[in-house]
Amino acid sequence: MANASLPPARPPELAPALERLAAELLRWNQRINLTGYRDPEEVRVGLFLDALALVPHLAGDSLLDIGSGAGFPGLVLALARPDLAVTLLEPRAKRVSFQKHAIRTLGLGNVRAVQGRAGNGPDAALPGEVFSTVTVKAVGSLADSLALARPYLAPGGRILLPRGRGDRAAALDAGLAVVDYELPPPGGRRIIVLAG
Repeated sequence: MANASLPPARPPELAPALERLAAELLRWNQRINLTGYRDPEEVRVGLFLDALALVPHLAGDSLLDIGSGAGFPGLVLALARPDLAVTLLEPRAKRVSFQKHAIRTLGLGNVRAVQGRAGNGPDAALPGEVFSTVTVKAVGSLADSLALARPYLAPGGRILLPRGRGDRAAALDAGLAVVDYELPPPGGRRIIVLAG
């Protein structure tokens, strides 16, 4: 078990990009249900700060964000780490459309959005590709998330699973490392499960 606080305040150069991303997300959210977040403070805490908590745990120079929804945490990680090659993998076309819009709007040359499903079956996207870090947020159980991530993990890489504290005991029982952190209100206590 490890404890972590949130990373230091975001670099000033990140603020304008995050504000623009929040504005675009909330604008699109009025027409298309991209996320359950409806105001800028919820987006800042629930999407941006939650994603930034992963930064100290990233491995290597490539990241796959499985089931990225509207692009989180991958878009925020790409802004925080411009050296990171980020792939967003999402099965729903409307959400991939938003991801592509955000990539263009923010000038993120280090990000690609792919429509498809994760896994190792015949319909799986990105066959044969591996990444130094794989994230899976809010996609099924802990075991399901690990099963989705493992086929894409490069040797020596790391799987990061941001989860609610309800998964803490299961992660520890499985012998996985757990990092605790707390988001400001309305976020609350969270964990990152780390696996290799």
